[in-house]
Amino acid sequence: MTASQTDDFLRMLSSEHVEISKRVADLRQFWSEVNELGDGPQYEEMGARIRELRDHLAEHFDLEERGGYLAGAIQRAPQLAEQADRLKRQHQQILDTLDNYSSRLQACGESYQCWKDVLVDIEQFLNLLHDHESTEAAIIVETLDVDNHSQN
Repeated sequence: MTASQTDDFLRMLSSEHVEISKRVADLRQFWSEVNELGDGPQYEEMGARIRELRDHLAEHFDLEERGGYLAGAIQRAPQLAEQADRLKRQHQQILDTLDNYSSRLQACGESYQCWKDVLVDIEQFLNLLHDHESTEAAIIVETLDVDNHSQN
């Protein structure tokens, strides 16, 4: 991959991280609205939204890993290889966790306490996902900076 292709790929991944942030914000807004309206838990809708996020993340992770996880970034900044490897190992755990939340919501029945418990867990998970995506974004920014400095 040429330097220009690597830059384009890293910028595309950066755009993907923005899209993921929007989807997470939409998910948080949905459950906030459900709780504010007091219409009771919306298990099916929440489960569908979690599955949509999960499917989008699966595509995102596949894209990141295609041709080697952040290979272009690591080539430019080899000191980030260990950190990138740690992030890559989190991908399947993230997908499995979202599958678990979807299953838990399906099993809740009419229990409002179950809704609250799952949402507390999801909120904690989304904070971890944010950390994961932020760290990936930092790697991308740092490697673009490394390349820009080496060209000057």
